[in-house]
Amino acid sequence: MVRRALGLGEHGEIETTPQVLHAGRWVTAPNPRRADRHRARVYFRGWDGVRREVSAVARTKHAAIKGCEVRLVERLRQPGASGQTISRTTPFVNAGRVWLAQAARADSGLAPRSIADYTSSFDRHVDADSSSMRGLTLEQANDPQRLRIFLQTLADRRGTGASKLARSVISNILNFAVDSGVLTSNAMRQVRATKSQNPNVDLRDRTRAFTREERDHVVACGDERARQANLDPRSVRRRETTAELVAFLAGTGARIDEARSMRWSDYDPTTGACRIRGTKSGSSDRVVNLPDWLQTRLNARASRVGADGLIFAAPALLGNNEQRWDQSNSNHAVREVLDAAGFGWAVPHTFRRTVATLLHEANVPIVRIADQLGHSDPAMTARVYLGRDFEGDKSDLAIHL
Repeated sequence: MVRRALGLGEHGEIETTPQVLHAGRWVTAPNPRRADRHRARVYFRGWDGVRREVSAVARTKHAAIKGCEVRLVERLRQPGASGQTISRTTPFVNAGRVWLAQAARADSGLAPRSIADYTSSFDRHVDADSSSMRGLTLEQANDPQRLRIFLQTLADRRGTGASKLARSVISNILNFAVDSGVLTSNAMRQVRATKSQNPNVDLRDRTRAFTREERDHVVACGDERARQANLDPRSVRRRETTAELVAFLAGTGARIDEARSMRWSDYDPTTGACRIRGTKSGSSDRVVNLPDWLQTRLNARASRVGADGLIFAAPALLGNNEQRWDQSNSNHAVREVLDAAGFGWAVPHTFRRTVATLLHEANVPIVRIADQLGHSDPAMTARVYLGRDFEGDKSDLAIHL
């Protein structure tokens, strides 16, 4: 700042002023000191009624106020609900545990099987030592790039199915954070579905259905294995139960977990009506009518093993029809039949897709197919279970054009 001498003072000194001459007029020099940081402070009364202070410091006034608001929101979360509340800085795996606890509540609307699948996927893939998500906070995990890399790596290592289930788990956790007011959006919506690039990881084709001839061949193969000579009684029971389980899946489109839960009290041997206790949602609890060939098989099984308890009880325990057949063991037993029939690409769910396809080919309305499968939304039945044929013969359509 330039100071101009104006004259002598009382004692002979030269007087100066902080004004400068500019364009013919006197101008007061600006204050050279400027704020290099701002502090925002607010007082609040918490859940316990105690008055406290929250503050934040930033380079700009707006950033300081915003930071103070964020800290205030986090401090206002109820301390009494320790372990049940989350914030942006909560470790992602901890937020996942909170969501799993909420999912396990009776009012969540999720079936026990879904909860078990989600918990297993979370433990095996998300909260695992090798997981790239394990050390992130909830805010850090909500990043499309991180999510895509995690899912692609999992798909290549463990298969497309593992990646698909983990995607559902992570998306549900992030949705829970959005619903809780912690996050503003779910970044998983920006990540496309991933598939394994390693053909040796996942050889199953979950989009394909059996033809009627292929389905009948699988059922016949199960019966042949049950009639094989030189089997011990325990093996006979296991193969007979497997053959009849395969037939039930092929004739109803039920999920394998639904079939393992079926009880004789849910089946009417006179009319062939069978109540399937849904394991995925409330709408999956339904009544279906068995085809004549399947009704004959179930009646024969009732005569052989007794019509009480579970229809497909654990075959290893003779005379105990209340012991549920283990999921892994029953899946493995069906897997053996599929491999023996030469359909290594198929999975137990292929029977469900086959039922939808056969009914669709018979011109059954989509709504009725959804009723058979226990879908609340017929659009999902059409979108997921019915394949499209862009290159096949369409002469039946041409006659209408």
